[in-house]
Amino acid sequence: MIMNSVVIAETDNDVVSTLIGILGSAGFETARALSVASALGTAERDGFDVVIVGPSLADDGTLALVDRLRANSSAAVILMPQELDTDLMRRALRAGVHDMIPVGSSAAEIVETVSAAMKVVEETRGESARLIPVATPDEPELARVVTVFSTKGGVGKTVISTNLAVSLCQAGNRVILVDLDLQFGDVGIMMGLEPDHTVFDAVQNYERLDTAMLQGLLISHDTGLRALLAPIHPEDAEAVTATRISGIIALLRQMADYVVIDTAPGFNDVTLAALDETDVVYVVTMMDIASIKNTRISIQKLAQLGYRRGVLRLVLNRADSKVFLSVGDVESAVGARVISRIPSDLVVPRSVNRGVPVVLDAPRSKVAKSLMELADDATRAEERGEVHVA
Repeated sequence: MIMNSVVIAETDNDVVSTLIGILGSAGFETARALSVASALGTAERDGFDVVIVGPSLADDGTLALVDRLRANSSAAVILMPQELDTDLMRRALRAGVHDMIPVGSSAAEIVETVSAAMKVVEETRGESARLIPVATPDEPELARVVTVFSTKGGVGKTVISTNLAVSLCQAGNRVILVDLDLQFGDVGIMMGLEPDHTVFDAVQNYERLDTAMLQGLLISHDTGLRALLAPIHPEDAEAVTATRISGIIALLRQMADYVVIDTAPGFNDVTLAALDETDVVYVVTMMDIASIKNTRISIQKLAQLGYRRGVLRLVLNRADSKVFLSVGDVESAVGARVISRIPSDLVVPRSVNRGVPVVLDAPRSKVAKSLMELADDATRAEERGEVHVA
């Protein structure tokens, strides 16, 4: 347990830097999270005392998430909105927020508020320690979240994520596949699934969403895999916020052994929220200069955001392309080791056009075997110590 410690849930770097400077000068240990779910998970896992929810995340979706997850954490939650109002204060206190302090408060006010919250946490923990322990049922193990990511389109990211999910399912796991390419997601097409419900429906019903309702929004595949598909209409993507995606992923983790996420190319708030909840990130690149350049930049950016090297796993698609580059050249340029080489094969476009994942359509092909091996790598992540438990 880390004493006198604070997790800052905020996406604005300037706000985070200010808070870290103020709290660090007062002797507090600090950590950063990009979502409320991740912050509360960190607080519970590492014994942090206080979670500060910054202005970019201080909305109604956050209050609903705090209300849902607060029981699993002994940390005090402090809300830092742009400005205070009576209605917000009433809803925040009802959700289990300990205190509120607006942006622009003085360093002394921030330190005083955090110190008071810590005192309450210490007293509460002391009372709990004096209670006679009562046996309770074991909590269900949460799913591992595996995200397939690239900043460049056309690198085969969706082919990899769909086949990875199917391979994990065929190994006897309960798997949920999530399409977070919100405007142009192709998971449904590649899996031959009709989008009766999508992530847009989950967001629209967010205030009353629970695992039972979310289960009804998932589309079932013949393999037993379940999928939460991208919105049917591209304009519906605007309704899907990072905070709500964090809450949806938190619910999905209670419903499966693995949650596999296919992301949109590039960085956006929703992708960052998903990455913040992720145990293993497969970064996909190909044997061309543009892909390699983008991959190097993206890995550097992810490292700056706090993602550990071991969690980022480099996948080289079409690795046998004859383009006068070697795998070693790719590794040197990117600064990371290639852990999976996916070969080119004509069975891939055929399987895509048929809406049947290649691991089912041509299971004996080299490309199918490489994708199955990637699924084995995902299952070994915990053994490598690369899985966090929220």
